[in-house]
Amino acid sequence: MTGNGSLHANLTGIVLEQDDFEKVRRLIYAYSGINMHEGKHALVRARLMKRLRELRMDSFRDYLNYIESEEGSAEFLSFVDVLTTNKTHFFRENKHFDFIRDKVAAEVAGRNKKWWSAGCSSGEEPVTLAITLFESLKSMNTKPTGVKILATDLSREVLGIAKAGEYPENRMDDVPQEIKRKYFRKQASISASYGVSPEIMQMITYGRLNLLAEWPMKGPFHVIMCRNVMIYFDRKTQQQLISRFYNLLEPGGYLFIGHSESVSGKDHSFVNVMPAVYQKPGRPDS
Repeated sequence: MTGNGSLHANLTGIVLEQDDFEKVRRLIYAYSGINMHEGKHALVRARLMKRLRELRMDSFRDYLNYIESEEGSAEFLSFVDVLTTNKTHFFRENKHFDFIRDKVAAEVAGRNKKWWSAGCSSGEEPVTLAITLFESLKSMNTKPTGVKILATDLSREVLGIAKAGEYPENRMDDVPQEIKRKYFRKQASISASYGVSPEIMQMITYGRLNLLAEWPMKGPFHVIMCRNVMIYFDRKTQQQLISRFYNLLEPGGYLFIGHSESVSGKDHSFVNVMPAVYQKPGRPDS
């Protein structure tokens, strides 16, 4: 570390050497399964520079040695945070939510069912899911008391945003005006922001989870949404996750993935029911 202000001001000239980049790749892959390919070199450097500035360090090599030390064990989680933060938005791939509204909601009305948003980022996906279910069940004169949505992510940073349930105005562009009026509250703050209504937030439980580690929650789930997450994993890790998702779904349950992702493999019998939506064969439990 350095206390030299002029040196700190010149950190932009620090090079992420190839050996250090390879070490970053090994560390994040071993921990989370995320595959940082060569094309991510510039992105990795830019994101890790935030941590070097924060810690007033002037070498990527020193930083990597630090996060592997006992003294830097807490910083390792910040290392994970900056490399895994990703963007999302409300009603992303809206046809998925249309499918939930038009088909899935009717299947689960009046039943206690579990839902999982795996890789929920800053919360837009589980909030959209909760709103979709709330609206659909209300139209069927059914209260959403049996809806339990688990939302997990690896990053502490994005989970903090998700748990707060407050979003700046520029993140609300994809929210229909009627939905915004019903389920968001304009916050009285200097910067315009919207808070998710309590009736929606109480449907969601947020928690930190490494998808490669043990999963403490018990199924079965009726719906698992893991969209645009597996693109960061290699083929072997993807297939392992798909098999684990399959085993945790109830018969008749659904897996939603990203359009650029695949469930190809031999350890499951998923049936494709619409683009990027797969169903586990069988009849759901009551």
